[in-house]
Amino acid sequence: MKRALAVAVVAAACACEKPANVPVCGLHSAAAPLLMLGTTERPIAVGSKLGTLDEVKAQGPTLLECFGGALKVLEKGDRLVVGTLKEAKIVATTLPRYELRALKLVKLDEAPPMAMAARYSDTRYTPRSALESDEPTSGDYLRAFFTPDGLSKLGQGARADGPRKLPPPSQRVRVPSVHAGPLGLSTLRRLEVEDEFVFAESDELATAVMLEDEIYDLAHASRLVLPDGAEATLVDEGQRVELEGPMDLRLR
Repeated sequence: MKRALAVAVVAAACACEKPANVPVCGLHSAAAPLLMLGTTERPIAVGSKLGTLDEVKAQGPTLLECFGGALKVLEKGDRLVVGTLKEAKIVATTLPRYELRALKLVKLDEAPPMAMAARYSDTRYTPRSALESDEPTSGDYLRAFFTPDGLSKLGQGARADGPRKLPPPSQRVRVPSVHAGPLGLSTLRRLEVEDEFVFAESDELATAVMLEDEIYDLAHASRLVLPDGAEATLVDEGQRVELEGPMDLRLR
């Protein structure tokens, strides 16, 4: 009887445990904010890790990179839980990979998957404690002059928990990671998108989505991802290279 009760207690405890939200993909690029769904909807920053329990909704063409090497394209209106994607569960590339050599497309059959997870980061917030000034406040001075031993205790008041003198994100040392950004102005290299959309990445891991019937400069672009059905023309120093998806293309 006691054993049965113990088993029931353990089973109940296990049933109450919430499964871990393990990061399995990253948000590479999006033409419109990808929304995290829950009690409220909030936009997800490009370069963020996405976990198995995250429910998301695309508002425009979006590219997810899963950490086993697979790519997943979302279109406007797509709504899903990240952990249910087959791309989140496999270790394999899902688009043919090519490299541009002397303006020729060379297929990469034996290249291993890239290390995807290292390119993405968790969302970071600056704690309030790091923004507090070390200078005494007017309240500190009042306590110093009107309480016993106040002067000896000046500056020793309670402080919020957390790190001190931590600069805000804009002033921290930059760690290379995927982020939304420009691909660089150029008079020599551009992409003409003729059908669907194309995802791009620069040598500094800035990413962007290039839309149909538009022309884009690619001064710093190092990678293009064309989903199935996408068509574009790469113009490099006056020479034209026709591109057709599906394709994951390294430019350099």
